[in-house]
Amino acid sequence: MTSFAFWEPILIVTMINAMLALGFYVTMSSGILSVAHAAAAGMGAYAAAVLTTNFHWPFAPAVVVAIVVGGVVGAGLALVTMRMNLLVSSLVTLGFGETMSVIAFNIDYLGGASSFSGIPLRTTLGVTTGSLLLTIYVVWRYEGARIGLAARAVRDNPLAAAANGIDVLRTRVIAFRLGAALAAFAGAISAHYSLVVNPADLGFFPSFYMAWVLTFLPQLLRFAAVYRFALYGLSIVLVILLRPQGVLTRPRRSYER
Repeated sequence: MTSFAFWEPILIVTMINAMLALGFYVTMSSGILSVAHAAAAGMGAYAAAVLTTNFHWPFAPAVVVAIVVGGVVGAGLALVTMRMNLLVSSLVTLGFGETMSVIAFNIDYLGGASSFSGIPLRTTLGVTTGSLLLTIYVVWRYEGARIGLAARAVRDNPLAAAANGIDVLRTRVIAFRLGAALAAFAGAISAHYSLVVNPADLGFFPSFYMAWVLTFLPQLLRFAAVYRFALYGLSIVLVILLRPQGVLTRPRRSYER
């Protein structure tokens, strides 16, 4: 039987990815498609890692700074892409993430291509669990608040939302800022577990690993040996065909029905 020592790192990475996915959901809730979510997480990771490693800050204040960095990045991107259509705004956020990755590759202070290492271990299973619960609480409160309702209205029909008195720009900036801040939070937690931050973490492809099911599922299929990745791919296809709205969906409230 597999020991808990085997599952502990998988659980930690799964919960970190769940935090990233929740942040991505908040960003998307107002109708903005961001491909820079991994960049926000990576910038938060770098910010917290530099403070705890080079300046010997305590872990908690460093994480707070990382969250602030993510929020500022998210607000800036929202303001820049506000009046762009979906395709152009997606390309702009993609370009931002890749640009940040190239910049990190060329800054020796951040480790350059060799990555930023020597980060102290601060993330444990308890820290990650508490961080995930805090993230869930924040997203839950956001969902039930007026800003969450406004974000969904803007996502469904910006013109109708504006006609009903909703400030579309403010709503999207808040949603993008909160989503990026949660991503930076997860990035800071992740950096103090992996103990290294790579410039490639800010790019496009790390965004594919944000779904917690895709982190946990390959390990559950280990019994299938060489066929587990075939079953893994089949599972993804079945989800796309049978649950295009996602594995988990938000229940509709009475006033929405």
